[in-house]
Amino acid sequence: MISLPPVIGHRGAAALAPENTLAGFRRAAAEGVAWVEFDTRLAADGPVVLHDPTLDRTSSGRGPVRALPVAALAGIDCGRWFGPAFAGETLPTLAQALAAIAELGLGANVELKADPGLEADLARDATEAVRAVGPAPGRLLFSSFSQPALAALADLVPEIPRGLLVGELPPDWREAAERLGCVSVHPDHRKLTPAGARAVKDAGYLLAAYTVNAPAEARRLLSWGVDSIITDRPDLMRDLR
Repeated sequence: MISLPPVIGHRGAAALAPENTLAGFRRAAAEGVAWVEFDTRLAADGPVVLHDPTLDRTSSGRGPVRALPVAALAGIDCGRWFGPAFAGETLPTLAQALAAIAELGLGANVELKADPGLEADLARDATEAVRAVGPAPGRLLFSSFSQPALAALADLVPEIPRGLLVGELPPDWREAAERLGCVSVHPDHRKLTPAGARAVKDAGYLLAAYTVNAPAEARRLLSWGVDSIITDRPDLMRDLR
């Protein structure tokens, strides 16, 4: 089974640099994390690294990312909204992000943000990017809230580990994780209980809780058996690694 580090940088290091950017990955590496988590979704002709379905919140662009080809996205500024020091930061393709992760020596938890009806397309394009540029085996985990996307990944690349993202643990979480061949479960830390954590660990799954930015809360979750804390503030979690 894959192992996960105690601290994973959320969208790179989302409180310290623009989320889902190469600058964010570099900052996460500078803070000493071993892995980062980031999002990928489909533009008109391939996967890019972006959380929202629209460009509005985290870039100078506007409208749905699905409406634009990758070439048209290359000139969009994804850093100035965060701060002037990051002006000119671009929107990475998934391949560019994976290449940067490999160069930095990081592991990657790649979350698939699948549009309805395009789950298999995103899974296919994501696996093609991984095959082209890495990262190394044992340093990659796919995760998603979308069970169709996870099922497509299981068909395409059963050898790459998968994680089931949830808010609160649903009653059928174990059935879903087993059916999809997942190795990990990723709940919202605010909705996780000690009993829920114990159930996940007793069932043999890795447990990664998101998004934890207070060190005291991180320590409490680790004491419950949580394997990984996904955080915007890796700078505050140095003594947990």
